[in-house]
Amino acid sequence: MRLILTSVLALTIAAFSLAGVATSASTAQTIRVTEVDYAIRLSVKPKPGTVKFLVRNAADEGHDFWLRGGGKTWRTRALGGGGSASVTAVLKKGVRYAYWCSISDHRSEGMSGSFVAR
Repeated sequence: MRLILTSVLALTIAAFSLAGVATSASTAQTIRVTEVDYAIRLSVKPKPGTVKFLVRNAADEGHDFWLRGGGKTWRTRALGGGGSASVTAVLKKGVRYAYWCSISDHRSEGMSGSFVAR
């Protein structure tokens, strides 16, 4: 009887632990990134933790999205006009992140920015 109760208790604890993992995975912050000719806009300032960047090219010209910081780099493929993609990154508190479009001279024309995850 004691073995059965111990097994049931262990299974219950494991189930609650897994439920906690699923809940924390779904609490990722979502940032909408809008790319237009020579500008990139983030919907809100990203916070530390898991962040999903939903990138949409609202221009006619092709654009991509690069993000670098904390020793890591993330990027999307080149997006045609109206195209979209997503990038999920784990941001560290207090780290400065830079973002830009790498196509042609877009970065030097203003398609860049940075933020500190706070």
